Amino acid sequence: MAEQEPDNAHLRWPLTALVFFIILAIEICVICLWKLIDNLINFGSRKACLRYLEISIAAIGFIWLVIAVVWLIVVIIADDPGMPVIITVIECAVTLVGLLYLVYRNHLRTLLSD
Repeated sequence: MAEQEPDNAHLRWPLTALVFFIILAIEICVICLWKLIDNLINFGSRKACLRYLEISIAAIGFIWLVIAVVWLIVVIIADDPGMPVIITVIECAVTLVGLLYLVYRNHLRTLLSD
């Protein structure tokens, strides 16, 4: 990146760290979903399921926030509409997944209160 675009060379390591944390958050979501399904199949504790959902929602919130900040930066400096549209579609997909997790968490809370 430094050789191809020397003006953006200072962004190399911060972007690498950001991508690392996004991948880590995705892995956290996958592991929590795996543990959640395993807990439901084996008739485990519903409180543990709720804990896995809370962790997943926090990771999805982190991903959503990072994409929203990137979208804002891209919209400010973009000269064509292509990249902001792509980021908007990705943001909508992350929002949809987050909303599904929130609905499932509310459903699980109502089951716990019964």
